[in-house]
Amino acid sequence: MKKDIKFGTGGFRGIIDNDFTLFNVSFIAEALSQIILEDRAKKEIPLCYDRRFLSPEAAMAMALVFASHDIKVHMPFTEVPSPCASFWTQELDADYGVMITASHNPSDWNGVKIFTKGGFDADEKTTDRIQKIIGEIDTFSVISEEEARDKGILVFFDAVTKYVDNIFRFSKPKLIHPLKVAYDNLNGVGIVSLGEAAERIGMEEFKVLNWEKDPTFRGKLPNPLPQNLEEVRSFVLENHYDMGFGVDSDGDRLGVIDEKGDYVSANEILACLYYYLIKIKGFKGDVVRNFVTSLLLDRIAEGLGFRCHEVDVGFKYITRKMGECDAIIGGESSGGLTIRDYLRGKDATFSVVLFWNMMDDMHLPVSEIVKQVKAFAHYENVDVETFVTYPRDKAGNIVSYLNENNPSFPRPIVKRDILGRNYRYWFNDEEWATLRLSNTENVLRVFLELKPHEDVATYRSCLRDFVAKMI
Repeated sequence: MKKDIKFGTGGFRGIIDNDFTLFNVSFIAEALSQIILEDRAKKEIPLCYDRRFLSPEAAMAMALVFASHDIKVHMPFTEVPSPCASFWTQELDADYGVMITASHNPSDWNGVKIFTKGGFDADEKTTDRIQKIIGEIDTFSVISEEEARDKGILVFFDAVTKYVDNIFRFSKPKLIHPLKVAYDNLNGVGIVSLGEAAERIGMEEFKVLNWEKDPTFRGKLPNPLPQNLEEVRSFVLENHYDMGFGVDSDGDRLGVIDEKGDYVSANEILACLYYYLIKIKGFKGDVVRNFVTSLLLDRIAEGLGFRCHEVDVGFKYITRKMGECDAIIGGESSGGLTIRDYLRGKDATFSVVLFWNMMDDMHLPVSEIVKQVKAFAHYENVDVETFVTYPRDKAGNIVSYLNENNPSFPRPIVKRDILGRNYRYWFNDEEWATLRLSNTENVLRVFLELKPHEDVATYRSCLRDFVAKMI
């Protein structure tokens, strides 16, 4: 039976064999096919997939629906990172592109991400239209794989080489000072592009951990958070490597470990790269961040003579704002970023190649680069990100509770901001706590930016207690 299909910030995501089924994704393909035909859009679409359970099967199910409407489907020979789908939507000048992924969600999830012309993440107008059509239809059209191949409307191709070529338009061909780097693939799809990128740039040593395909991700959350990078951290320290890093399961979020074994947060990565592009490379331009990303970027932009723009959570808001203000870089605290003239979406392979260029040009250890950037910004705050889960059946009560109540912190809240699904509580103009209601998982994300002397654990406990009362 067809179930309700709801698109959130990162597309449609659901529990495998419950919300995420081959039946349901076929309805998504049927709805998108009808939009393509109604709008007389280009009848051509790239359709990519990652290493998650049921991803290739879901991609094929959707492909055969598209093909039944004579929409030509370009499918990679193998699984690829999500940014690859964005690239090929742009490269083929297609009006739409599709990626089968649930990004960093647990292994029992999967999903469908839609891209629009130019490689942008689909906006709400597009996904609302898809949802509306799904609600109005009772069946979908389909043909066999053999017929689709015979008609030449299902074609398979190398999606990786040209995608990596595009990354190297923004990179030196070889490092001047070769690096020793360890990479935790977290059993995701990142190795497909990162292995080739490391070889091209002339890495002295490139150690890959957990390169094997494992749809269970060894029982871990496939997200490059500190607790998930302990293995690569130990390797960096034991073998005296220059850095370690990890990316999420679909290859668009980046986490870094410096040469001392310290975690470099996404906020710090974004700040360092912005500083590098302006101060070292001589580019000019503003920066865009989302609602829950550190104020460190604001301080750097001010110091460099530019402006930091704030938008709602969702990379589609970042890239569209970048276009409006001609920003040089945009990103978010969850570990994604892009720069002017690159893809209209986040990309971990691109981010780490840019990071390697920064290390090479500044010729400093990662810890020293972070120290230099924070000193320039006169910034000492600590930023923390975590989450609190809640039962799915309580979701309907959460928004009204958040609107009507505030957490009890060790000091008073001087101002509260509500932007979309974000609730930010200010203690002064530099310190804040935020609760974000995810629309793809049953979690409240917790973000804190506080002075080093503040007890972060206490604030985190206050938020957890607040959520516990709510549910």
